[in-house]
Amino acid sequence: MKQAIVPFIGCVGLVTIIGCAGTGEVIPIHLRATPAAAEKAAAPATPLRVAIGVFEDDRRYQTGLGVRTHLWGGVSYFDVPGNKPADAVAHALTEYLTAKGWQVVKPGNSEGADVAIAGQLQEFIVHAKSRVGFTEITAKTRLVLQATNSTDGSVVRMVLNGMGAEDVFWFEPHDVEDVVNEVFADSFSKLSQDTTVVNRMLRLKQQ
Repeated sequence: MKQAIVPFIGCVGLVTIIGCAGTGEVIPIHLRATPAAAEKAAAPATPLRVAIGVFEDDRRYQTGLGVRTHLWGGVSYFDVPGNKPADAVAHALTEYLTAKGWQVVKPGNSEGADVAIAGQLQEFIVHAKSRVGFTEITAKTRLVLQATNSTDGSVVRMVLNGMGAEDVFWFEPHDVEDVVNEVFADSFSKLSQDTTVVNRMLRLKQQ
């Protein structure tokens, strides 16, 4: 009977260590929003020249992005490197549009750009909750984009809402990045799906 109890206690101890490990740490989230292969193939023949302007952080709570709740108590925190989510989103959008075939000019060099895009990050929440046997990951975003056409000064305004969730058996930080990046990639795709280019100006498609 004594020999049967020892392995069981050892297993409980191992689970306890795994559940508590890393509590209190800050888990960085690197944004890399990449368009799907089908979207890349549909790159415009005459790409727009786009200037990515200032992205403001208009979130209600601007300390971190969310938490991971550990199974046996304690929490870890999510944030982007540099603690500037709005800047990270602007950079991710730049990479996304570049991969789509748009000509994105360098920040501060908007001269000659067809369109200037500014943004307001209104929501960016990430949570991971460890349960028995799995960890539940959720992400929610809200980004307002304002594209100003240089030709006539007209403005295209879009509200991009994103949401994603996934359950993983063994939690790794890249699992959170995968969910978040997929949410942003889906949101960014709406910029090209719901707009069209007319005389080098961005217009909303007629619904």
